[in-house]
Amino acid sequence: MSDSCRGPFNLLKTYVNRPTLVWGNNNALNLLTLDLEDWFHICQVEHLLPRKDWDRLPSTVVADTQKFLGLLQRSGYRATFFVLGYVADRYPDLIRRIHHMGHEIAYHGWDHELVYDLTPHEFHRILRKGIKCIEALTGKRPIGFRAPQWSINDRSIWALEILAEEGFVYDSSMAPVRFIGNEAYPRIPHLVSTPAGGIWELPPLTLNTSMGNYPAGGGWGLRFLPYLILKQAVRRMNRQHIPALFYFHPREFSRRRSVAGLPAAKKFVLHAGIWGSEAQLLRLLTDFHFTSLEQYLNGGLDYETSPP
Repeated sequence: MSDSCRGPFNLLKTYVNRPTLVWGNNNALNLLTLDLEDWFHICQVEHLLPRKDWDRLPSTVVADTQKFLGLLQRSGYRATFFVLGYVADRYPDLIRRIHHMGHEIAYHGWDHELVYDLTPHEFHRILRKGIKCIEALTGKRPIGFRAPQWSINDRSIWALEILAEEGFVYDSSMAPVRFIGNEAYPRIPHLVSTPAGGIWELPPLTLNTSMGNYPAGGGWGLRFLPYLILKQAVRRMNRQHIPALFYFHPREFSRRRSVAGLPAAKKFVLHAGIWGSEAQLLRLLTDFHFTSLEQYLNGGLDYETSPP
């Protein structure tokens, strides 16, 4: 891996040209994603939920994901599922079912590893392990990746080159927000050049405010945002043919699971306003058109003959 990909983000050449995908009457297609992981896949709490205990914990990922799938099926839209290798390995029938329903299967790492804590060699190994697993289950090589906790940032820009080397077409890991990312990152889909070739970066929806970028695409930010403000923001983007990217987690469609000793900040991020996730999703599915990230980059070639 070349040194040019190890430096800060501004050393990478970024192109703001992007696909334009519109469906009838100038209705832009937005992007819907799910990080397919279990309730105990929480970053940076290894002392509370050690990896060695995961297999003994009660899993809810199948039931929670089926609820999300039911909501999608009624809408007729497709989504991208960023699948954790741990989940794919334990619940292969769930992955096959999602694939057979026409949704995209992308990759989310194996054991919910933070990319900036890995070496390039470890990242290569984890990518290859996941590619092999997903391809064995679906017959199709994944083309997209999302790092747990948006952990491709200024500390791990080198990961984009490795993704390109391993054949990934796009990444959705660079959050244009403070703390976990960088507000200087582009807020719309864009192509990043690396020594191994170009890779599309598809960031989550953020709203520019006087206090900085607000994380409106998912989690607590989406759950607390008044829907009228969200609806207006998405419409403004869609008028410019820019998609809004949303993300959810299976645990948002389940009863809350308590973790003893969980830091207050983690509790807030995971659970604050969680009762609002389903309501926000249903409103979005009613008011806007959605597709998977793969279909967006393909220009909608695999989209249904007519939208719902």
